[in-house]
Amino acid sequence: MSLATHFFKGDFCQFNLNYCMGWTFFLLGCIFTISVILANPLKIKKNQTLMEGIFIMAGCFLVAIFSRCICYKKNREFDYVLEDGRHWQDTVYSN
Repeated sequence: MSLATHFFKGDFCQFNLNYCMGWTFFLLGCIFTISVILANPLKIKKNQTLMEGIFIMAGCFLVAIFSRCICYKKNREFDYVLEDGRHWQDTVYSN
């Protein structure tokens, strides 16, 4: 499965460790992003609500991309040579 296929056509949720880590990172990352932006460390006064909204959406978008990368399973292909000279390929999806 290519990375583009995984991003746009992959499963939303599966029961394995990669997806559990991805969802945990996503939820904690969004909570952290929202709390830091609402604390206003840059002391933005002009259009404060609009700027906070933009920063929160951008931060959560970046967290979503990183958490989706955590869920990516890279497949490995093995090429076996049989006794009669034929080749047999097997694809293994790592968890």
